[in-house]
Amino acid sequence: MSLARGPAIIRNLNRFDVLNTIRLHDNQISRSELAEVTGLSQATISSIVSHLIKEGALVEEGSHPLAIRGRGRPLVSLRLAPNYMHVAGVKIATHQIVVSLTDFTGNVLTSENISCEPLEFTASHLADFVAKAVRVCVKKAKMEFSDVSGVGVGLPGYVDCASGTVYWSPVFQSRNVEFGAMLSPKFDVPVFVENDANLVTLAEHWFGLAKGLKHVSVITIEHGTGSGLIINGNLFRGARGIGAEFGHTKLVFDGPPCQCGQNGCMETHTAGFAILREAQAVGFRIPAKKLDYHARLDLLRKVVERAENGDQRYRKIFQQMGQYLGLGIANLVNLINPERVVVCEGAVTCSHLYGESLRSTIREMVIAPLRDNVDLMIHHWGDEVWARGAASLVLQELDQRDTTPVRQVLSVPKAAKRRRRRSVKGEK
Repeated sequence: MSLARGPAIIRNLNRFDVLNTIRLHDNQISRSELAEVTGLSQATISSIVSHLIKEGALVEEGSHPLAIRGRGRPLVSLRLAPNYMHVAGVKIATHQIVVSLTDFTGNVLTSENISCEPLEFTASHLADFVAKAVRVCVKKAKMEFSDVSGVGVGLPGYVDCASGTVYWSPVFQSRNVEFGAMLSPKFDVPVFVENDANLVTLAEHWFGLAKGLKHVSVITIEHGTGSGLIINGNLFRGARGIGAEFGHTKLVFDGPPCQCGQNGCMETHTAGFAILREAQAVGFRIPAKKLDYHARLDLLRKVVERAENGDQRYRKIFQQMGQYLGLGIANLVNLINPERVVVCEGAVTCSHLYGESLRSTIREMVIAPLRDNVDLMIHHWGDEVWARGAASLVLQELDQRDTTPVRQVLSVPKAAKRRRRRSVKGEK
């Protein structure tokens, strides 16, 4: 079987390379800089850029502020056109669903936070709920769904983006859910389902602390512990689409039970539920009844407060958390040698309690040649990072497909019918 790439595939790859490079350069770059960064010829860059300008994806905006060439002639700066395409992003958590609408540059136009417990839904009912929530968000932005070119959905667990299969997730009652297949018929645009930590990783790579880097590990800490990897500038998913499950790497045999069904996972020592388990072991009172997300969050904050107030029993919990997390990160550094490791904290910020033990453990466990070159950054993120991550996923997938916005490829009769309908509404 021939593995040669045809002209159409090469053209799509080059187009994606150009768009991705513009995104990673603060949405401002010249043609000559594009050629230098991508390695494509000036003729190829000129052809791709001309096509994208004609299509409406790129605009020229005067002179580039940092470069002048020739006889004082300024370089023309290229930018993405924000309104060229709009995409919807959905983040399904154990306690809420966040829906957003984002433009072609990744800016969030509007969003909706819906408090609910998805675990109480069947998978099919959850798909219906998501579809309705997306349409409500689009309407809130005073747009029609025909203006949306794709939908990205992120959720925790083992997710294969290529097939849309969720092998396991804490938001589903059952395993092996074909969630992508359930969602796709509800929309007339491409739908992508992805692990939520991968969405954070994409957002960090496009807009945040990993921007422009080739090799990065991003770790998320909230109720569970997740991760994503950027290798050679691309999101790494592995052969089955569920690689980089840092939170479910094993630390000890016969360790504490994990919500995934196994024992001894990283998140059984680093996630929110692990902190509560350890706090209960030293006398912290946790009600026997089933607790919702907000009750657990309130308890976590009380544990953090006791540690901040100097109670050594609680300070030790976070010290041990830092050691386990540090051991895992050291293994990652030794394995893939990333340029940077980004730790993203969720609703509860406690790095000031585990940061020292985290860094000292990393330094102790990382091999000598890499020890002085570990770039570790810790920061807090909010719901918007999920939205921008979901947007990044959809835009990245659509960029690679050479896909024009849905509104531009409507059949003539259908488009004319919509124009007539809008015209009638305007006359009333």
